[in-house]
Amino acid sequence: MGKKVIEVKTKNGTNETLQKAVDTAYRTGVSSVIIGPGVFEMYDSLHLRSGVKIFGTRGETILRKHRCISSGLSADLGYGYYDVSVRKPQLFKVGMGVYITDDAGKGFYGTVATIMWKNGDKLGINRMLNHDYARVRNARVSTVFPVISGYYVRDASIQDISIDGNAGENIFIDGCRGGGIFLLQCHGINLLNISVRNYNGDGISFQQCTHLVIDGCEVRDNCGSGLHPGSGSAGVVMKNCRLINNRSDGVFYCLRVSFTLLENCEITGNDQDGVSIGARDTEHIIRKNKVSDNGRYGIYFRKADEVMGGNRNLIETNIISENCRKSGKSEILIENINCDIWLRGNRIRCRRNSGYGIVAGRLCKRICVSDDNLFERCAGRTLPDIKNKIFRNQIPEKISAGPEHLDRHAVRHLNIEEP
Repeated sequence: MGKKVIEVKTKNGTNETLQKAVDTAYRTGVSSVIIGPGVFEMYDSLHLRSGVKIFGTRGETILRKHRCISSGLSADLGYGYYDVSVRKPQLFKVGMGVYITDDAGKGFYGTVATIMWKNGDKLGINRMLNHDYARVRNARVSTVFPVISGYYVRDASIQDISIDGNAGENIFIDGCRGGGIFLLQCHGINLLNISVRNYNGDGISFQQCTHLVIDGCEVRDNCGSGLHPGSGSAGVVMKNCRLINNRSDGVFYCLRVSFTLLENCEITGNDQDGVSIGARDTEHIIRKNKVSDNGRYGIYFRKADEVMGGNRNLIETNIISENCRKSGKSEILIENINCDIWLRGNRIRCRRNSGYGIVAGRLCKRICVSDDNLFERCAGRTLPDIKNKIFRNQIPEKISAGPEHLDRHAVRHLNIEEP
């Protein structure tokens, strides 16, 4: 009988030590990798593999991002290539993770890859370039990457790991391609009891993913948002997390995220909004969270037209308290044009007596605020007053939101027939 578990017993090492164990488990059908206490210097991501569960020692297994090095290009690069040409090839080694971008090639146009070979000024990479990169647009190659990464992975998990992003020695990477943890087109992944701190970007970012569970994680002191659900992700559960002192939002719902649950989280001290909801971010349940002391709004529905609004979202039994630490005059702001937002059983406490509990734009529709919401220290419950065509007292009896209502129609944009 073969091994059921692979153990990493070395107390210190690099990503190569960890990746070898995970890849061996994947190749041989072993389900679990156990990483003991130690500090592991990360020159590339720890890449998740389908079906492999990774266990650390809580508070003692630390993955630390190595300092960033950078070089400009020595030649312009084209979309679809699998190599890059750099001015300072001596800085780079095979096995390093790299981020390729220029002034026009950011967001999803950036490329994150691993160096597979070197030849003169050329570095071969394992993923094709997502864009044309030009020297006149300040194109660069830098060794920044997610500390933990998953591309096209199914049914894997990682728990009891601490990530030190070493932000002071790294440049910023946005959440479309980076994060302390970054997942792209992954399904059925569990992130449990993970700490992500001091990463120069978002703490945890996931794009085009379904059926993730993020439970018991602490995401704090990162240079982007805490959690970044993005790009069509659906059916995700985020619960029992602490999202604290990040330089952007606590939770940033990006584009077309749907049918998620955000529950029992502490969302405190972030520089922008506690929770930001935007373009076609619909059918979410946000409940039993404590959202306090954030720089701007506790919950912010971003400006949109009626098609692109953050519509059909249930906000219930949260404590939304004393936000607007830097700017803003309401605990919840609903910009034009958002519709069908349901607020039930929340406790809303303003930082200043001049603030409002909820402010909605004049083109919003069917903002339902039931009578069991409690407002404290507010100049007014709502602006405009609840006796107008924007606000209603009655919550619909049937609300189809949250992961339990995910169906095949909600994921067909990801080319998934069954949720």
